[in-house]
Amino acid sequence: MVTISPGYIDTPMTQGNSYTMPFLMPAHKFAGAAAVAIAAGTSYAVIPWQMGVVAKLLRLMPNAVYDWVFSKAPQKTRRAH
Repeated sequence: MVTISPGYIDTPMTQGNSYTMPFLMPAHKFAGAAAVAIAAGTSYAVIPWQMGVVAKLLRLMPNAVYDWVFSKAPQKTRRAH
């Protein structure tokens, strides 16, 4: 089993985002990287890898600091169903 954690992938869904998406990756490059991870039998992959580094660094922050920083981050508008 392979678990893949994607970062921001350039798709019609993300093209509507009004905020900055670090390490935005074209869909075809993501697909290629995912195929390589699957073929290699990798158990866990973050694609693009830079998002994995950022996530590890963010986990080092104290919870209160993390919550304060991200409380000010822009959020995607939710649509009613």
